[in-house]
Amino acid sequence: MSGDARPPFDVGIVVAARNAATTIGRALQSVLDAVVSLSLVHSYEVGNIDVVVVDGSSVDETRDVAATFPGVRVIAQTGEGLGQARNQGTAEVTGELIAFLDADDRWAAGALDLRLRFLVDQPAALGVVGHMMTEALPGQSVDARHRQKIGVPVVGYTPGALVARRRAFDLIGPFDETLVIATDSEWFIRARSGGHSIAILDEVVLFKGARAASLSADVSNYRRELLDVSRRFLSTREKPS
Repeated sequence: MSGDARPPFDVGIVVAARNAATTIGRALQSVLDAVVSLSLVHSYEVGNIDVVVVDGSSVDETRDVAATFPGVRVIAQTGEGLGQARNQGTAEVTGELIAFLDADDRWAAGALDLRLRFLVDQPAALGVVGHMMTEALPGQSVDARHRQKIGVPVVGYTPGALVARRRAFDLIGPFDETLVIATDSEWFIRARSGGHSIAILDEVVLFKGARAASLSADVSNYRRELLDVSRRFLSTREKPS
């Protein structure tokens, strides 16, 4: 290690899954490909990488498929919902840097290295996201709303595009487990309203899988939850100091 090399750090990767036997293989392969590519990086050194799949009571072969990937731990979700799965995974994994991926999605090539490199070079940043693009899942129908997004890069305000320092969850707090769909958006809104630094990279780091039956396709409930979140933050701002 050269004189100006940084000390190694550990990375935890949380993969939330439920009835995802047909997609979790491609998700975990993108994670393992990302981990392997880190060995080519010389500007920083990674210590332990802890990959944990939080399985939400799947009734298909999700757990069996995930267990075939070397170095991946599979644990049973103790509660319900994406927010709870991510909070449980965050508590379970080791590492001062934490990344996320949902079982329907996959990381772009080099996505992990890109975000880790940024956080190593920018120690004041609590986290970083890249851009994401929607893609159709193999063999799945896609609703009109998702079809319009396919291939269009947007800022990835979703955990799959995020790598954060563990202390970010001490300062910002955990994901809201009372929300079914808007738990991702609520966390990023809370981070921004609290003045916490989540940087944005121009590169695409996440391919988000689309299918008609996905949670994000439930537009009416998503809008209702976002309205509730907006009212919550407006109420907080209006309170006298």
